[in-house]
Formats: sequence, structure tokens, C-alpha cells
Amino acid sequence: MNKQIEIYIKKSGDRNLLMFHVPGELKEQLIEGIRNGRFETEAANINFEMFVLPQWQSKDNPNHVRLKVSEITAGYEG
Repeated sequence: MNKQIEIYIKKSGDRNLLMFHVPGELKEQLIEGIRNGRFETEAANINFEMFVLPQWQSKDNPNHVRLKVSEITAGYEG
């Protein structure tokens, strides 16, 4: 069974959070990958998720979203 790494944007009050959910057994591998500038693994599915709020949509291109990230958090299992 593949492990899931989830990366998502979450609205929290007036802050936009970039959050990572990482299975414990992939924590060190992910940190090393970030340190080396590349993380890829066949042992995990990596997914990005976000809701698109109307205030985040560009008026020129409603399919494009750009928002300032207030904080980066990481949650590790195990």
C-alpha cells in the first residue's frame, strides 16, 4: 500500500497556511530530499489540494490563483 503525502492550502482566520501531512516513515526521507533540493519516491503518492475562494481568483484569468502564504507547517505521523 502506498503512503500519502498531502500538501494543501488552508484558510485560517486572516492567514493562509501551506500545510504538509507526512507519514512518519517518510519524514527523514522528505527532509533529506528538501535539503538536497529533490524528493521523489515510488513508495508514496504526493497530492496537492486546495479550495479556491473567490477573493483568490485573478480578475484577468479566473483559472489562475495566486495567494500569499502566511506560514508553512508540517505534521509528521509517528
